[in-house]
Amino acid sequence: MARRRSRSRSMSTAAAATIIVIIIIIGAVAAYYAWHGKSKATTTTTPTTTTTPAATSTPAATSTPTQTTSSPTATGTPATTTTFKGPTALVIETSKAVVVVGPKGARVPSLPSGKPIIAVVYEVNKTATKPVSQLEGFTSVDPAFYRNYTIDALILAARKATDPFIREQLYEAVYKLSNYEVPILWLGQYKLVRVEWNWLHGRYYHPTLAERYDLLWEDSNAPSLSLGIGSYYNNATTYVIADIGWPDTFDPAADYETFGWAIWHNIGDTLVTYWKSDTEHIKPDLAVAWVHDKSGTTWYFVIRGGVKAYDPWHNKTYDITAVDVLFSIWRIARLNLDPSWMITAFVNVNASKVLSESEFNQVLSKGGLVAEYEGKKIEPTSLSQLLSFYGYSGKTAGVVMLKLYQPYGAILSILTDPFASVIPMKYVFEYSKGLGLDKYQAALKDSDYGKNPAAWAKYIGTGDQEPTHLLMHKYPVGTGPYYVKEYKRGAYIVLEYNPYYWNRTLWSTAPYGSNGVPKHKIVIYLINNDANSRIQIIKSGEADTGVVPLTRIKDVNGTKYPGTSFKIRAYTGGITPDIVYIVLNCMKAPFNNTLVRQALMYAIPFPQINQDVYSGYLARLYGVLPTGFPGHNDNIVIKYTFNLAKARELLQKAGINPSKYSFEIWYNTGNSQRMKVASYLQTIWGQLGFKVTVRGLDWPTLLDRTEKGDFDVYIIGWAPDYLDPDDYAGPLLYGGTHFSLLKYIETTNPSQVTSLFASG
Repeated sequence: MARRRSRSRSMSTAAAATIIVIIIIIGAVAAYYAWHGKSKATTTTTPTTTTTPAATSTPAATSTPTQTTSSPTATGTPATTTTFKGPTALVIETSKAVVVVGPKGARVPSLPSGKPIIAVVYEVNKTATKPVSQLEGFTSVDPAFYRNYTIDALILAARKATDPFIREQLYEAVYKLSNYEVPILWLGQYKLVRVEWNWLHGRYYHPTLAERYDLLWEDSNAPSLSLGIGSYYNNATTYVIADIGWPDTFDPAADYETFGWAIWHNIGDTLVTYWKSDTEHIKPDLAVAWVHDKSGTTWYFVIRGGVKAYDPWHNKTYDITAVDVLFSIWRIARLNLDPSWMITAFVNVNASKVLSESEFNQVLSKGGLVAEYEGKKIEPTSLSQLLSFYGYSGKTAGVVMLKLYQPYGAILSILTDPFASVIPMKYVFEYSKGLGLDKYQAALKDSDYGKNPAAWAKYIGTGDQEPTHLLMHKYPVGTGPYYVKEYKRGAYIVLEYNPYYWNRTLWSTAPYGSNGVPKHKIVIYLINNDANSRIQIIKSGEADTGVVPLTRIKDVNGTKYPGTSFKIRAYTGGITPDIVYIVLNCMKAPFNNTLVRQALMYAIPFPQINQDVYSGYLARLYGVLPTGFPGHNDNIVIKYTFNLAKARELLQKAGINPSKYSFEIWYNTGNSQRMKVASYLQTIWGQLGFKVTVRGLDWPTLLDRTEKGDFDVYIIGWAPDYLDPDDYAGPLLYGGTHFSLLKYIETTNPSQVTSLFASG
């Protein structure tokens, strides 16, 4: 599972003037609380010592003849060791509750009093749970290939929970375990930084979506410079970004990283979206209205009429209907590539279907459906009433019904993500090897025109060699404000405005454009992985903005363009939800030992890295959840400091000889910050006795090898998919365990907990 594996946050290409991430997340979570009810009263009680898993990567709380566990206090000091026979439930004290988790039949120890108890009981489905080595990082297992039954049960229980109080306390437990077990070495959260010429206007920041380039504009007298690429110039009508790396793929159903998502946010459309920096209100995109049943498991989306997808490779257009929308979502699940978990975990695509407007009107007439939009709520009984509620009076193109496995408050936020962009079903059939228009017609008929999407499995396969993926990988087609005009791998990508874009009237409104044409007619990514060359491109004015290492911000800030009043400006803001971390391969020794991983955490010179590599623009992170998300609580975790003596002590306790281990640390080529971090680790970990080398890989290669488990250690970043703690805990920590039993209760009665574990 994974997004958004971030290439870099050395310079954010999207930012806001005053945004602080805590405000962003509070606004987003408020919508969730409104859906599921109010949180319970909070306290400021300081947590006490709790039980934690044993110091190995073996799943916690499994049945063993004798088990001894030691636990960290809130400051990391080992507590008294307790010896017991048989499986014992794990007790984790959070800020406002006591979380008890373990397998069915586990013994429940004495519990602290005075707090609510949240108990989670599970049974592992060993048949359905594949060995970690057979899974794929960022798709079916966390990037460290680490499995812990206790953590997996907590993550899935939090995903199922609808009460905000229970969710927050479960995520605090997850945060605490991620800090103690450290299968990933959590490094920090980025602060907001951007560099741009001041002839550029309209910049904004959203934590999950890139900027829309048609919403930006430049001074009409901005300079014009040849780019040396065909006849392209950087001028007032061309937006040029000096960038690094390369998109993993142009197929939205397979792409799970920042570069590809930025492109698809500009060449595609999703069912719903956010407008600019707004994180609280979901807005219509290809869906003009939506409702859900009162259980929150069935959602209906009315599709906008008159939308066309433009195919620049054959100069054709395709009309978009509800069938294309459902096919696009169904195909994400079917391909089972990187971002698929955000669909497969929540949406039963084969139980979803397409309805006509008249069929949907009949559903509405029966009542029981709820529409919520911009703080208002109604229970519509007709399609006309529903459309009026959303303020829409145009054409429609059918209705998509999505069936969820269980209520999930963040489902709309997921559907804003660019991986869920709608593609024309007819295009992928027409030009994919082994398909064709005859099979397109057959697929429509077999599925009863979207009422039985499971029939599409006869035509669409799985994996990264599937024909429709191979087509979209090279030749993307979407419905958005731009389209991919041309590209040369490793050199440039050119986007041009889409003359068939459904919302062209936006471009007749100042300041975005005039006469249905955007101010930015062309967008060009100039790819250059050499920081010095890239900085010169920016300083010369050939690029309007670009990726600048944080240590070089001072070298570009204030640069003036000759003969004008234009200059480069650097902006810094608050903490973002984007994080950087170090992934250890927990299938390999010595990283399969918790004590070794803790030792490596103590051997990270964070203050020096923060100043020398990030110029102070990195805030420390101690676990899987960043600041501002429910569950983040630094009062209940170990505050790892740079302490080589402590690291050596833990290595000795682990019983390993570091000199017997050689490994490589990887980073993505062009990311000078990660290269420097890797060099620091090479030196410091070398002082512990490990034999460490450093190597840079290009971005697609790094992703391909690491997701197959073919690595030792690598450095990578994470930008959120959607504004919910599950988007960190799930992708970065879930070990792929399947459960035949998973229950949770909230109680103040310890006997109910004992009964739950006894009977399941």
